[in-house]
Amino acid sequence: MIFVDKTAPIGIFDSGVGGLTVLGRVRRLLPGENFIYYADEKNFPYGDKTEEEVRAAVFAAAEEMASKGIKMLVVACNTATAAAIEELRAAFAFPVLGIEPAIKPATERADSGRIAVIATRLTLKEEKFRRLFDDYSDVGEIIPLPAAGLADLVEKGHYNDDVGRSFLRMLFKDVAADTVVLGCTHYLFTLPLIREMFPDAVIIDGGEGLARNVVRTLDRLDLRSAAGEGTVTVLSSDDAFLGKFDGFFRDVNSILDGIAHKME
Repeated sequence: MIFVDKTAPIGIFDSGVGGLTVLGRVRRLLPGENFIYYADEKNFPYGDKTEEEVRAAVFAAAEEMASKGIKMLVVACNTATAAAIEELRAAFAFPVLGIEPAIKPATERADSGRIAVIATRLTLKEEKFRRLFDDYSDVGEIIPLPAAGLADLVEKGHYNDDVGRSFLRMLFKDVAADTVVLGCTHYLFTLPLIREMFPDAVIIDGGEGLARNVVRTLDRLDLRSAAGEGTVTVLSSDDAFLGKFDGFFRDVNSILDGIAHKME
């Protein structure tokens, strides 16, 4: 039997700030856990790279986090999940969880069956997405919308201003949908703007389900920490990220507060 220190950190990984939307959710569910957040800013954006390039970048980040003694790796990036999740699970002994566009819950909640899925080009062309598309296309009309450049706008802070608003208006031009699936963790930053355009639509992202899966997996493997208040250690392939972490994480928590309030 392999001993695992329950106070060891959970590693959460993304190409940039998008995974903060997952970190924020998981910390709310598991305030006693320690976390390492890794942003691969040097290789951002993943959505414009080949599958092989993404896989190489993901493995480099995963190996660095593994060297820090993580007890679980959470791949909080749809593109990285699609490109490398099975290879990561084969390579590491700790549990590796990934994220995918939340098409299944969207089909369960859609009223008219018109579901817009915004994601990176690479996510939409991957087999994982095509399989989801094929499995649920008979439930309703699924509208894939490649959102090249949107994650980059988020990284530059244009997620609640006129620059972001103009981009989203062009992206959703002539699109009628009662459900919008956010197929990239970066896109939750734009939630206030998307709600402006689809005030009556259900907006779903995979981060909520991933956060619950983290809790279930820790409990199933008896890995939940019993320590006090947890900590967050921030790492990045580009040191410039360290200076913007606090501001982006503050905005993430404000958005999550709004989601929680709306559900009350």
